[in-house]
Amino acid sequence: MRGRILALATITLMLIATQGTVANPGGEGDGNRDFVCGGSCHGDPSLSAPSTATISITSGNTAFTGTAYQLDTTIEIDLISHSRILGVFLLSSTNGNGDNPEDHGWNIIQDPSGTTVNYVEVIVPTNGVVSLTWVLTAPEQVGDGDLIVAIHHGAGYEGLAYLGVSEPHSISIDPVPANLPGFALDWSAPNYRVTGDTSPVSVLTQNTTEISVEWKLEGESISHPATVEAGMEDEWLVHLPATMGDGRIVYRVTTSNGEFDVVQPWLTMGTIPPEFDGSLMGARAQGFAGAFMIIALMVSLQGLLQPARRKHELDQTEEVEAAEEKPVETVVEESTVDEDAAYRARLLKYDEHPGLLWDPVDEEWVNDPDYGGDE
Repeated sequence: MRGRILALATITLMLIATQGTVANPGGEGDGNRDFVCGGSCHGDPSLSAPSTATISITSGNTAFTGTAYQLDTTIEIDLISHSRILGVFLLSSTNGNGDNPEDHGWNIIQDPSGTTVNYVEVIVPTNGVVSLTWVLTAPEQVGDGDLIVAIHHGAGYEGLAYLGVSEPHSISIDPVPANLPGFALDWSAPNYRVTGDTSPVSVLTQNTTEISVEWKLEGESISHPATVEAGMEDEWLVHLPATMGDGRIVYRVTTSNGEFDVVQPWLTMGTIPPEFDGSLMGARAQGFAGAFMIIALMVSLQGLLQPARRKHELDQTEEVEAAEEKPVETVVEESTVDEDAAYRARLLKYDEHPGLLWDPVDEEWVNDPDYGGDE
């Protein structure tokens, strides 16, 4: 009986703690995601509504197998939640499972945030227009493929999930011309560099004998040439300037082999603060220093909290005066026995033997020191 009551109470608490809506007004963060979230918030008609936003894709309809392809999308939205968070998906289908373009042979080189995921969250500016770019590597199989941009967002305070899906953008994937230069199939653009880092960026290519790189800070209109060095086979080291704070740098690579010159899409690289670099010995030293500081604090507090001694307890004048008034005991040393006098007292003098004295103890004659001569 008690177990049933406990189980019923647990279920009741779980139901009470459950939120009234399954939408996430604070966002879910960037990542690789399918369009539906577990078949709940997007699939339940009572918790979702169509978005009035306009989604357009302005990119070419042709791509070569295994080469870079740039997809540009513009989203115009007039109804957004107070947080102004907009979630944007790049999909190859809307089946609810296996929607990611990578499930259909595409490889995401870089997303709008500088990473390599198909879902990003952005803050909609006041003008309601958002422009985003994904850079992908086309599938290695010839054929037709679709890329779709989908969005979800909130509006007002009713807690609904507003959904929007673009028309499929059809792309004809043609065989790559022989010896076409481009990025290596397994290469992904670096997402970030540490603040102040000037180390070169490694770019991997195929069918390429030379590359040139131009760069600019995000928001600038004029680009600058970058220094390029040849590394290992099919590797190029691109020297880009260091960035600070939240600065982002965009760069574009042109791959060449004497027969073709292919201008690749613009790539973005952000800046992150340096990671904490510590050692075990440093941590131990810091721990010992902290322990010594605590000990010193405890000793100081002990001295401060110790009750102060009164003045009469420190004044020892009465004790000193009382000690001075006591009579000094005279120590009389016992007179020592003059052994030499006792020895001379036992000596006997005979007139018959002037200059000699008789020692009855040792039974021998000894010289008389008072006579002044020997026998």
